Amino acid sequence: MQQTVESNRTLLVDGPASVKLVSGRSEVFGCRIRQTQRVVVREGKRLPFYVLEKATFDLSVGPNAILSETSGNTVPNSWGKPLESIRNMRKPVVVMVLGKADSGKSSYCTFLVNNLVDGKCRIAVLDGDVGQSDIGPSGTVSYALSSKQIAELYDLKLENAFFVGVTSPIMALDRTLDGMIAMLAEINQKAVDFVIVNSDGWVQGEIAIRYKTALIKELKPDIIVGVQAQDELNDLIPYIDQKVVLVETPSSLSQRTAEKRKMLREMTYMRYLKDSKLRSYPTNKLVVEPRNTPLEKWEPEKGLLVGLFDFGNQFLGIGVLREIDQRKKALKVQAAVLSEPSRIVLGRVRLDENFREIQG
Repeated sequence: MQQTVESNRTLLVDGPASVKLVSGRSEVFGCRIRQTQRVVVREGKRLPFYVLEKATFDLSVGPNAILSETSGNTVPNSWGKPLESIRNMRKPVVVMVLGKADSGKSSYCTFLVNNLVDGKCRIAVLDGDVGQSDIGPSGTVSYALSSKQIAELYDLKLENAFFVGVTSPIMALDRTLDGMIAMLAEINQKAVDFVIVNSDGWVQGEIAIRYKTALIKELKPDIIVGVQAQDELNDLIPYIDQKVVLVETPSSLSQRTAEKRKMLREMTYMRYLKDSKLRSYPTNKLVVEPRNTPLEKWEPEKGLLVGLFDFGNQFLGIGVLREIDQRKKALKVQAAVLSEPSRIVLGRVRLDENFREIQG
């Protein structure tokens, strides 16, 4: 189907859908959409196509997709406020983005990428949201590099990841923090101009404040941007020793239910387990972490999500532990990884045969 939208209006698309610009000019979070370019909108996600010049879109929509129009640009004017300061800082510049869940953090990080790339600079995006990861699979801290505009962070290609194995930092505070530190240290070895840190949405309560302040202390951001609708960051900001630049949450942002969040996590597992097969890994050729007990006494729950690594710290992918072969002393793991891992890290998330999370 086709839909024509007048200039200075926004077409809001709730996936699953794909959108192709047939004529006119349009952008998504500052990313100029090329004519004939097809943008995929995942289920559970919403993308705003702001029309700069009367545009016609070719739309393919799936079940539960929603299309709506609104006047003006749904990207708040305040989003551009930190850009000049960021551009003028000594490079590499580390920008940390804070905000509660569904505040627009990922969208703002996308906006920053699109407004900082200029054909010469390279940007790293460090994704610290283990529960709603956009770059790596859920349960990981991950990063990607970009030198071009993107419609969303999900479009970025994973560079490396640190497997935490949980979907909330409260379940593994130290390990999540270690992952963020390790990934930033690796990014610092690359030739990047900007590092954008997308944090998780846990910002209220004593433990959350302790974790966020520890994260800030370790990552040492040059500038912190807080995305909020009202005063969600008021409890956290007094504990931060540097100024936090506040920007608004877009009014058009869709709120996600717990079920939608779970579905989006499962989509990331499926993305990294596509074309997976059952593979047998002899334990005498592996380092298995954490190493609590000998294999013959070891009975972890089957269906555990695991992280697979090579001899260094290069993340190969995720897998699902399906069986422990005591006779052959091997782990049978369903994975899409072609090369043999040298290290397997056990997580605490369990998946069924269809890569759906098993509760409890």
